[in-house]
Amino acid sequence: MLIACEGDCIVGITNAFLSNYTHPIETLLHKINTELISSIHPNQQPSSPKFLLKPILSAYNKDAYQRLQYAIFPSNFHGKCQQPDPANPNGPRVNPPGCPNPDCPVICGTPGSLVHFFPKLRYVVYNETRSHLQSIATPGTNAYKEIERNYMSEALNGGANHRRRDPIASMGGSMLPRIRRREQAAKDKLRSMMGNLSPELEKICGGTGTGQIR
Repeated sequence: MLIACEGDCIVGITNAFLSNYTHPIETLLHKINTELISSIHPNQQPSSPKFLLKPILSAYNKDAYQRLQYAIFPSNFHGKCQQPDPANPNGPRVNPPGCPNPDCPVICGTPGSLVHFFPKLRYVVYNETRSHLQSIATPGTNAYKEIERNYMSEALNGGANHRRRDPIASMGGSMLPRIRRREQAAKDKLRSMMGNLSPELEKICGGTGTGQIR
Protein backbone atom coordinates (compact mmCIF):
# COMPACT_ATOMS: atom_id res chain seq x y z
CA MET A 1 0.00 0.00 0.00
CA LEU A 2 1.26 3.50 -0.86
CA ILE A 3 2.03 5.58 2.23
CA ALA A 4 2.48 8.88 0.36
CA CYS A 5 1.94 10.05 -3.20
CA GLU A 6 5.50 10.38 -4.48
CA GLY A 7 7.40 9.88 -7.71
CA ASP A 8 5.27 8.03 -10.24
CA CYS A 9 2.12 8.75 -8.23
CA ILE A 10 2.67 12.53 -8.49
CA VAL A 11 3.50 12.29 -12.18
CA GLY A 12 0.48 10.09 -12.88
CA ILE A 13 -2.01 12.31 -11.06
CA THR A 14 -0.65 15.50 -12.64
CA ASN A 15 -0.72 14.03 -16.15
CA ALA A 16 -4.22 12.63 -15.63
CA PHE A 17 -5.62 16.05 -14.80
CA LEU A 18 -3.71 17.68 -17.66
CA SER A 19 -5.26 15.13 -20.00
CA ASN A 20 -8.72 15.81 -18.57
CA TYR A 21 -8.38 19.49 -19.49
CA THR A 22 -7.09 18.97 -23.04
CA HIS A 23 -10.55 18.95 -24.62
CA PRO A 24 -12.05 21.81 -22.54
CA ILE A 25 -9.08 24.05 -23.33
CA GLU A 26 -9.19 23.27 -27.04
CA THR A 27 -12.94 23.89 -27.04
CA LEU A 28 -12.44 27.20 -25.23
CA LEU A 29 -9.71 28.52 -27.51
CA HIS A 30 -11.50 27.53 -30.71
CA LYS A 31 -14.70 29.17 -29.47
CA ILE A 32 -12.93 32.45 -28.71
CA ASN A 33 -11.01 32.20 -31.98
CA THR A 34 -14.26 31.82 -33.92
CA GLU A 35 -15.61 34.95 -32.21
CA LEU A 36 -12.43 36.86 -33.08
CA ILE A 37 -12.61 35.81 -36.74
CA SER A 38 -16.32 36.70 -36.83
CA SER A 39 -15.51 40.19 -35.57
CA ILE A 40 -13.18 40.61 -38.55
CA HIS A 41 -15.39 38.89 -41.13
CA PRO A 42 -18.93 39.45 -39.79
CA ASN A 43 -20.69 38.51 -43.03
CA GLN A 44 -18.76 35.42 -44.06
CA GLN A 45 -16.42 33.07 -42.21
CA PRO A 46 -13.24 32.16 -44.13
CA SER A 47 -13.14 28.52 -45.21
CA SER A 48 -9.82 28.06 -43.38
CA PRO A 49 -9.69 30.69 -40.63
CA LYS A 50 -6.45 31.43 -38.86
CA PHE A 51 -6.00 30.02 -35.37
CA LEU A 52 -5.09 33.32 -33.77
CA LEU A 53 -4.86 31.90 -30.24
CA LYS A 54 -2.06 29.44 -30.95
CA PRO A 55 0.39 31.53 -28.83
CA ILE A 56 -1.83 30.94 -25.76
CA LEU A 57 -1.90 27.19 -26.31
CA SER A 58 1.85 27.06 -26.88
CA ALA A 59 2.62 29.08 -23.73
CA TYR A 60 0.17 27.00 -21.68
CA ASN A 61 1.65 23.68 -22.82
CA LYS A 62 5.15 24.90 -22.03
CA ASP A 63 4.48 25.45 -18.31
CA ALA A 64 1.30 23.49 -17.60
CA TYR A 65 2.87 20.39 -16.05
CA GLN A 66 5.25 22.22 -13.72
CA ARG A 67 2.60 24.70 -12.56
CA LEU A 68 -0.09 22.10 -11.99
CA GLN A 69 2.19 19.71 -10.14
CA TYR A 70 3.24 22.52 -7.81
CA ALA A 71 -0.39 23.60 -7.29
CA ILE A 72 -1.29 20.07 -6.12
CA PHE A 73 2.02 18.96 -4.59
CA PRO A 74 3.22 20.51 -2.34
CA SER A 75 1.03 23.63 -2.28
CA ASN A 76 -2.05 21.76 -1.06
CA PHE A 77 -1.37 18.06 -0.57
CA HIS A 78 2.00 17.29 0.98
CA GLY A 79 3.84 15.21 3.52
CA LYS A 80 2.57 12.64 5.96
CA CYS A 81 1.02 13.19 9.37
CA GLN A 82 3.92 11.65 11.24
CA GLN A 83 4.31 12.08 14.96
CA PRO A 84 6.77 11.13 17.70
CA ASP A 85 6.82 7.43 18.49
CA PRO A 86 5.35 6.98 22.01
CA ALA A 87 7.67 4.03 22.50
CA ASN A 88 10.71 5.98 21.34
CA PRO A 89 10.05 9.77 21.65
CA ASN A 90 13.57 10.70 20.55
CA GLY A 91 13.60 8.31 17.62
CA PRO A 92 12.26 8.62 14.09
CA ARG A 93 8.73 9.96 13.71
CA VAL A 94 6.06 7.39 12.85
CA ASN A 95 2.68 7.34 11.15
CA PRO A 96 -0.34 7.87 13.44
CA PRO A 97 -2.55 4.86 14.20
CA GLY A 98 -4.61 3.81 11.20
CA CYS A 99 -2.27 5.41 8.65
CA PRO A 100 -2.24 4.90 5.73
CA ASN A 101 -6.00 5.42 5.68
CA PRO A 102 -7.62 4.81 2.26
CA ASP A 103 -10.12 7.60 3.05
CA CYS A 104 -8.07 9.96 5.22
CA PRO A 105 -9.93 13.00 6.65
CA VAL A 106 -6.68 14.94 7.13
CA ILE A 107 -5.14 16.95 4.27
CA CYS A 108 -1.74 15.43 3.62
CA GLY A 109 0.14 13.78 0.80
CA THR A 110 -1.31 10.28 1.05
CA PRO A 111 -3.52 8.77 -1.65
CA GLY A 112 -6.28 8.38 0.95
CA SER A 113 -6.24 12.12 1.57
CA LEU A 114 -6.51 12.82 -2.17
CA VAL A 115 -9.52 10.50 -2.30
CA HIS A 116 -11.23 12.03 0.73
CA PHE A 117 -10.68 15.60 -0.47
CA PHE A 118 -11.27 14.90 -4.15
CA PRO A 119 -13.72 17.84 -4.56
CA LYS A 120 -11.01 20.16 -3.21
CA LEU A 121 -8.44 18.52 -5.49
CA ARG A 122 -10.68 19.09 -8.52
CA TYR A 123 -11.09 22.75 -7.63
CA VAL A 124 -7.34 23.19 -7.11
CA VAL A 125 -6.75 21.83 -10.61
CA TYR A 126 -9.52 23.92 -12.16
CA ASN A 127 -8.42 27.12 -10.46
CA GLU A 128 -4.79 26.65 -11.48
CA THR A 129 -5.79 25.92 -15.09
CA ARG A 130 -8.12 28.91 -15.22
CA SER A 131 -5.62 31.34 -13.68
CA HIS A 132 -2.79 30.01 -15.87
CA LEU A 133 -4.73 30.59 -19.08
CA GLN A 134 -5.97 33.99 -18.01
CA SER A 135 -2.47 35.12 -17.01
CA ILE A 136 -1.17 34.18 -20.47
CA ALA A 137 -4.03 36.09 -22.12
CA THR A 138 -3.35 39.26 -20.12
CA PRO A 139 -2.33 42.36 -22.13
CA GLY A 140 1.42 42.82 -22.09
CA THR A 141 2.43 39.17 -22.18
CA ASN A 142 4.37 37.86 -25.17
CA ALA A 143 1.46 35.66 -26.19
CA TYR A 144 -1.00 38.55 -26.04
CA LYS A 145 1.31 40.81 -28.04
CA GLU A 146 1.63 38.18 -30.78
CA ILE A 147 -2.12 37.64 -30.89
CA GLU A 148 -2.71 41.38 -31.01
CA ARG A 149 -0.30 41.81 -33.93
CA ASN A 150 -1.97 39.04 -35.93
CA TYR A 151 -5.47 40.20 -35.05
CA MET A 152 -4.76 43.80 -35.97
CA SER A 153 -3.21 42.68 -39.24
CA GLU A 154 -6.35 40.72 -40.06
CA ALA A 155 -8.69 43.48 -38.90
CA LEU A 156 -6.98 46.41 -40.61
CA ASN A 157 -5.67 44.77 -43.77
CA GLY A 158 -8.65 42.69 -44.74
CA GLY A 159 -7.30 39.27 -43.84
CA ALA A 160 -4.33 37.10 -44.74
CA ASN A 161 -4.96 37.15 -48.51
CA HIS A 162 -5.27 40.92 -48.71
CA ARG A 163 -2.22 42.87 -49.85
CA ARG A 164 -0.77 44.57 -46.79
CA ARG A 165 -0.28 48.32 -46.89
CA ASP A 166 0.08 51.23 -44.53
CA PRO A 167 -3.48 52.49 -44.01
CA ILE A 168 -2.26 55.96 -43.03
CA ALA A 169 -0.14 56.34 -46.16
CA SER A 170 -2.88 54.99 -48.43
CA MET A 171 -5.74 57.07 -46.99
CA GLY A 172 -3.94 60.32 -46.29
CA GLY A 173 -3.07 62.21 -43.14
CA SER A 174 -6.54 63.75 -42.91
CA MET A 175 -7.93 60.28 -42.18
CA LEU A 176 -5.59 59.72 -39.22
CA PRO A 177 -8.20 60.23 -36.44
CA ARG A 178 -10.61 57.79 -38.07
CA ILE A 179 -7.85 55.22 -38.55
CA ARG A 180 -6.73 55.56 -34.94
CA ARG A 181 -10.29 55.11 -33.73
CA ARG A 182 -10.61 51.98 -35.84
CA GLU A 183 -7.36 50.61 -34.47
CA GLN A 184 -8.38 51.35 -30.88
CA ALA A 185 -11.80 49.78 -31.40
CA ALA A 186 -10.14 46.59 -32.67
CA LYS A 187 -7.75 46.52 -29.71
CA ASP A 188 -10.61 47.06 -27.27
CA LYS A 189 -12.55 44.22 -28.89
CA LEU A 190 -9.60 41.88 -28.55
CA ARG A 191 -9.00 42.87 -24.93
CA SER A 192 -12.65 42.21 -24.10
CA MET A 193 -12.64 38.78 -25.71
CA MET A 194 -9.39 37.77 -24.02
CA GLY A 195 -10.93 38.76 -20.71
CA ASN A 196 -13.66 36.17 -21.32
CA LEU A 197 -11.34 33.18 -21.14
CA SER A 198 -11.95 32.58 -17.45
CA PRO A 199 -15.78 32.72 -17.42
CA GLU A 200 -15.99 30.78 -20.68
CA LEU A 201 -13.80 27.98 -19.30
CA GLU A 202 -16.02 27.89 -16.22
CA LYS A 203 -19.11 27.39 -18.41
CA ILE A 204 -17.42 24.70 -20.48
CA CYS A 205 -16.53 22.90 -17.24
CA GLY A 206 -20.12 22.98 -16.01
CA GLY A 207 -20.22 26.27 -14.12
CA THR A 208 -22.34 29.36 -14.66
CA GLY A 209 -19.59 31.67 -15.90
CA THR A 210 -20.26 34.03 -13.01
CA GLY A 211 -17.81 32.59 -10.49
CA GLN A 212 -20.61 30.74 -8.70
CA ILE A 213 -20.00 27.00 -8.18
CA ARG A 214 -22.94 24.74 -8.91
